[in-house]
Amino acid sequence: MKQKTLVKKLSKTTKRSKAQPTGLHHHAKRLFHMTPKFVHGMMAGAFIGVVIVLSLRNAVPASALSIISPRDCDTNAVINCGALSTTELQQRYSYAGVAAIYNSFGISAQDIANVGTTAAAGQVYKDGTVTVGGVTVATNAITAGRNNIAGSTKVVSGGVTLYKRPPSVSFRVNSIAAFVVMQNGQFKFAILGACGNPVNATAVPKATPPPPPVTPPPVVETPPVTEVVATPSTQTPPSTPTAIVAVSTPTSLPQTGPGAVMIVALLSVIGGYLFHITHRHIRRRRGTHPI
Repeated sequence: MKQKTLVKKLSKTTKRSKAQPTGLHHHAKRLFHMTPKFVHGMMAGAFIGVVIVLSLRNAVPASALSIISPRDCDTNAVINCGALSTTELQQRYSYAGVAAIYNSFGISAQDIANVGTTAAAGQVYKDGTVTVGGVTVATNAITAGRNNIAGSTKVVSGGVTLYKRPPSVSFRVNSIAAFVVMQNGQFKFAILGACGNPVNATAVPKATPPPPPVTPPPVVETPPVTEVVATPSTQTPPSTPTAIVAVSTPTSLPQTGPGAVMIVALLSVIGGYLFHITHRHIRRRRGTHPI
């Protein structure tokens, strides 16, 4: 009876060991079940957080440059009520006649598309001076509007009539805030924030740094050569030197002794024992708790 029971147990164990799955899928499944649930939650939450952060980062546009100025909403304004941010300027560029008037000042659609990254906050003064951060970048400014004011010059661009003049003709205040676009460190154009009127001016040349001083190479003076006349020697010629044989001293290696060997052997035994115990535990777990 005991022998039959033992045979049945052995047959069940054999069937169970044969039924155990193998392969990459099996090992991945075992790893999943052996890993604590909160670790899976941390991994999933981290992945979702990264996706959300990247989505918000791509969805939020770059901050636009803004200037502070009262709005000019009269009929002379190229853009009615102006534009106080680069984003607003780009949106209102499509207003009637704006592109044609800007084109007469050499301002292209691509310039407006890039204004968010190329413009700086500045001021255009009534005397024709243009500044950025308090530094004069251009002089002799010329602007334009839709109304004919005394002292203006009529110009037609793309079927749109505009009137060019210096700021002293049309400015009612000493200065107006503007988007000033620089190219290679020099003034290119400006747009008044209050009314969207374009501005051309004579760029102030960039200051050229003085060249570094050239240090002449040092002059090396050659001392005069003095001719030496040898005098006959009365000394006895030296004797032939005797060759000296160098005897090397043997270097003794440090003696480790049996202590170091015992430590290495002990660590080897401990490592082997731990590996054996771990391997037996895993094999026993596979036999009793199949996944």
